[in-house]
Amino acid sequence: MAEISVGDDGGTTAAPTDGRSVGGALSRWLWYDRSVRAQLLGTFVLINLIAGFAAAVIVIYNGRRAIEAELAASVEVAERFVRGTVERRAREMAGTLHLEDLAIRINNPRHVRILIADADGHVVSPAEADEAAAGAQASVPRWFEALAQVDDLRRDVPVMSNGQRIGTIVVVGQAADEIIEIWQDASGLALLALILNATVFAILYVALGRVLHPLTRLATGLRELERGHYRHRLPRPPVRELADITGRFNALADSLAAARTDNARLNRQLVTVQDNERRQIAMELHDEMGPCLFGVKANVGSIGRIAQALPETTAKPIRERVASLVAITERMQVANRDLLGRLRPMALGHVPLADAVASLVADFEGTDRDRRFVLEIGRLAHGYGNAVDLTVFRCLQEGITNAARHANAATIAIALGEETVAPAHAGEPASMALRLSVRDDGRGIAPGTQPGLGWSGMEERVRALGGHLALAGAPDSGTRLDIVIPLDMAEPADTAGHDRP
Repeated sequence: MAEISVGDDGGTTAAPTDGRSVGGALSRWLWYDRSVRAQLLGTFVLINLIAGFAAAVIVIYNGRRAIEAELAASVEVAERFVRGTVERRAREMAGTLHLEDLAIRINNPRHVRILIADADGHVVSPAEADEAAAGAQASVPRWFEALAQVDDLRRDVPVMSNGQRIGTIVVVGQAADEIIEIWQDASGLALLALILNATVFAILYVALGRVLHPLTRLATGLRELERGHYRHRLPRPPVRELADITGRFNALADSLAAARTDNARLNRQLVTVQDNERRQIAMELHDEMGPCLFGVKANVGSIGRIAQALPETTAKPIRERVASLVAITERMQVANRDLLGRLRPMALGHVPLADAVASLVADFEGTDRDRRFVLEIGRLAHGYGNAVDLTVFRCLQEGITNAARHANAATIAIALGEETVAPAHAGEPASMALRLSVRDDGRGIAPGTQPGLGWSGMEERVRALGGHLALAGAPDSGTRLDIVIPLDMAEPADTAGHDRP
């Protein structure tokens, strides 16, 4: 569908793209396409992730060192305890020892597992402690256990009875207890850090939202200015720096609104000056050229009557010249009337705008009976000033001419009337506008069609009045011309409105 649109507001924005590399597209998606709040919060999360990773490395490194030192001390103490117990029982039993008796008297101290094996390598100590340690160790994730695990320390203490070796007491240092303690401390600190970071994240989210909200409103305000809504104003935020920016924005909006008002006033004056000049030329043609042509035609007619008294041989060529002069004079009178109509429709300013429009449509109906014309006139004032009335008349004249000449339309529908324009922002009063619509069922607009001189003339007139003009159509689907002229600065000739069916 082809569409041409011209108005007093608008603009195009082009989003920069960076598709030259996957890395550039990824970085844009991750960073440049995000809001300032998302960028700051993402930076905060990234810093916390790095800090958490560094803290985890330090915890595991220090934990491994602490485990190694703890195991070494525990194994040393356990070995002394085992040797002392064996020697004491040997003295008490007169050198005769039993492994079962030692198993009862020797318990597993902290971080150490003590195993009593006979000469054949069979373990005779109870395994309940090992099972309990294994159950406690199962609560630690395997990945953490693998990272914090150190090599076990082992000491073998032989058991002699009556000069013979009856078994071995194995002292094994195990890191399970220390790993459990480190995991409990680290998980507790991690949970506390997670809660604190989530709280800080929520506080930052709310705080950044309150701080950046004026910037969001500023961006919205700039978009409104880009659309031509120069009445848009921003409330003053409490932050001093942002309040200064908001003040500059409101001052800019005031300046643009004033400049727009001045431009509209100058454009209206320009259109008025052009119309006055055309009206003056039309009056000169009507008051001077019309009587002159009438006088020429009357004098030529008198010459023809005088020629009737002359001999036939002399009168015949005179009558021929007189007929030729009369025909030329009549063509000049027709051309003069057409020129007067193009320069200044005589009905405008003297009859209501609705009657002038109806008369124009009736003229087209009289000269083009092969087409059907449908006219719908809504609420209209008597007039809206020379500039608006003449612009509506000329645009309607050009629109019907284009539809009849280029669109090959069977039906042309015209609608004209006032309409209420909703305010762009809450709290602003609604405004009135004059809408002209010309629709046809012709061949439509071919793709790539360039606007002609008639379109340029309508565009200049409508834009000078601060209006909007749009022409839309698709091949074999007809064409629609819409013109909207604001009435907030119009100077109606008669403010008493009336409804027309």
